[in-house]
Amino acid sequence: MNIALVKESAKALVKLQGDTGLKKVDIVNRAIQLYEFIAGELKDGRQVVVRGDDGQEVLVKIFM
Repeated sequence: MNIALVKESAKALVKLQGDTGLKKVDIVNRAIQLYEFIAGELKDGRQVVVRGDDGQEVLVKIFM
């Protein structure tokens, strides 16, 4: 499968490769699985929250 990425996504993919040492295919596979998980949670009426080291929570707005 070949996919064309927009410029911002291609840059993010290269950055993630540098940060993680993973192959592009592994990053894309993980991204798809994460997207599917988050979409399911939102569909079930749940929210996505990020908690910082200080315990403060921030609601993540995701538009699907």
